[in-house]
Amino acid sequence: MPLRRAVGAVPVPVARLDAVEKHVTKVRTRALAFSRALRKPPFHPETVHRLRTRLRRLQAYAEFLQRPRIAARMADCVSWLSDLRTLYVFQQFLRRRGAAVPDRSRTDVAVRDEEWAVARAGYPEILRTRLAGLSVTRMRRPSAFLAERFATLSRDRAVRLDTALRGLSPEATRKELHRLRLLIKSLRYQEEIALEAGRGDPRMVAALKRLQRTLGDYCDRDQFRRLAKKLDLACRSEVKKEYRRYRQRARAAVRKLGPPQSSLIALR
Repeated sequence: MPLRRAVGAVPVPVARLDAVEKHVTKVRTRALAFSRALRKPPFHPETVHRLRTRLRRLQAYAEFLQRPRIAARMADCVSWLSDLRTLYVFQQFLRRRGAAVPDRSRTDVAVRDEEWAVARAGYPEILRTRLAGLSVTRMRRPSAFLAERFATLSRDRAVRLDTALRGLSPEATRKELHRLRLLIKSLRYQEEIALEAGRGDPRMVAALKRLQRTLGDYCDRDQFRRLAKKLDLACRSEVKKEYRRYRQRARAAVRKLGPPQSSLIALR
């Protein structure tokens, strides 16, 4: 969708724009370094986590610049590591809970299997190729475009969030909460980009982080519930109970946002 001129758009100082681009370049450099660390299983869970986080930030930057093809390519990269990331988190969850040895052993086997599945699919090599070919400089937009983008960011965020809230069921479903979490994450990263340019609101970033964490905890428990059932773990009943508690928390957090148009006020 073409960007309309924002009335009274204030030019962003060149130094601020350079700071944003420098920050994103560092994100891309770190992502490439983490991808190069994924050579042969076993992988390090923290490496996978940090790589996915930086891929998400690059995706958000591409969305901010309205570069949909690049954003979609980064989203694909994230998805290739999603199942592995979930298994890593579940593995740590079972260890912290002191789960039965057979449950932990089955999960360990599932982790190893998924690591090799990622390796055999050639995803690490594709990730390295995509990141090596990603030029932050070539993604650059004219300063006038960026001034208008920053000027409309708050309004666009409100529209996207309110649209998402209107689409929720009275008792938000698993898929609805998952989609909302991804939206909140994208909005947060874009607000952080605005902060780098001196245009963001730190209170909004903090509020988005809190909501993202609540929804993320729920989505993790949903995945744990599915994994416990799939792997036929003895702890599956306990995991299911915890999933229900976190679902209530997620739904409560969403209800606190109130009706559309008041959501951003409630976030703060």
